[in-house]
Amino acid sequence: MSQTPVISEIAAAGLIVYVRVESRQFGSWQPGADGLLERTGTLDLRLLEVLQGRLTDPVGEVVQIAVAERGGEDTVLDYYGLWSQVSTEAGSELAGLCDGSTQDLASQLTEEHCSSLQPAASVLPDLRLALELRARHLTADQILAEAGRLRAEGGARFARFVWVQVREAVVSAPDRFDVLMRIAEDPATRTDAQDAYLRAAYEDDSVTESLDTGQRARLARAMFRTALDPAQRELREHLLTTFLPNLVEAPQPLSSTEVFDERPELAEQVRTDEADESTSAYGERLSRWLSTEEGV
Repeated sequence: MSQTPVISEIAAAGLIVYVRVESRQFGSWQPGADGLLERTGTLDLRLLEVLQGRLTDPVGEVVQIAVAERGGEDTVLDYYGLWSQVSTEAGSELAGLCDGSTQDLASQLTEEHCSSLQPAASVLPDLRLALELRARHLTADQILAEAGRLRAEGGARFARFVWVQVREAVVSAPDRFDVLMRIAEDPATRTDAQDAYLRAAYEDDSVTESLDTGQRARLARAMFRTALDPAQRELREHLLTTFLPNLVEAPQPLSSTEVFDERPELAEQVRTDEADESTSAYGERLSRWLSTEEGV
């Protein structure tokens, strides 16, 4: 079985920590060699929790680390370094996903060892959901059942974790793949998780070509149903102009008969939607595919 190109940042992390900035000491902003403003200093971080992995620093201890910030005081949109992407104001709470190759906090929260540093409130719910599943040592069917139960709670990180955990099982069994696609297309599933599930299956097959014709057709139907959902406007354009045209054309073309097999109501909804000039976001390639009898 080919290895999935989809990466779960949660599954890949050797260490996941939850910290709070207690205080900071920085010098003034100075122009750097590349023209960007930069400053260096230290942060006093309190270790609130070790969610995954091990540290020699005890929970509750305050650890001082040296950091550098680049880009200036305004919001940084480009990536200028690990500590330039988050607030370092006292009271800021952060979650770090690191490689766990060392066991002291100061070395782990560096560019070399930490792949992601985010405001804790935005990532902790997904981290906890995923790690709770991992701790229970569930089967693939049980993970799928939990993913369905948690569809309104789990976000993109949770969805990528689920894909990596069940990938071998869903690729080898069309019925399990169908279960996952039902979660992906369900309007009750969080939008970022819908995007992550559909994108994971699409990206995996684009590289490994592991899905059979029926599974690729099922993925296409899930993408169409998501694009038709009025609440999913933010996903609609990418699905209709990029992912779906690529999916039905390559590596082995899918016909409209294969995609809409025994589902005339979905075919009618899609063609009606495509013909509606007020809302249509269908690219030329997908419109051409829909206009032919066999969709090839």
